Amino acid sequence: MSLAEILMKRWGVRTQAAQKTVSLGDAAAEVAPNNPDRLGLLIVNLSANSVYLALDNSVAATKGILLVPTGGSATFSIEDDFQMVGWAIWGIATGADSPLYVIEVTEY
Repeated sequence: MSLAEILMKRWGVRTQAAQKTVSLGDAAAEVAPNNPDRLGLLIVNLSANSVYLALDNSVAATKGILLVPTGGSATFSIEDDFQMVGWAIWGIATGADSPLYVIEVTEY
């Protein structure tokens, strides 16, 4: 059985993945927009700065999920995080030009 067949059997949908790089600074910015078709999301901090993620633009070092420098990551899965996986994710970094690698899995 192929991966596509397994996913179809388990979820009843076809999936696709998209990747992008988002650069953060010391002001809150949207990392992933609200998407009710999202099934999974991976965000990896590629920068030498700490990054914080939250579900709204009030993200801060005192309110958010810490992604440590050079490889810290967060994953959001429909099985573990329920509806939250489709919500907008915002981020802020402790320094300018802080790239994140983002992979989003959606149904189509």
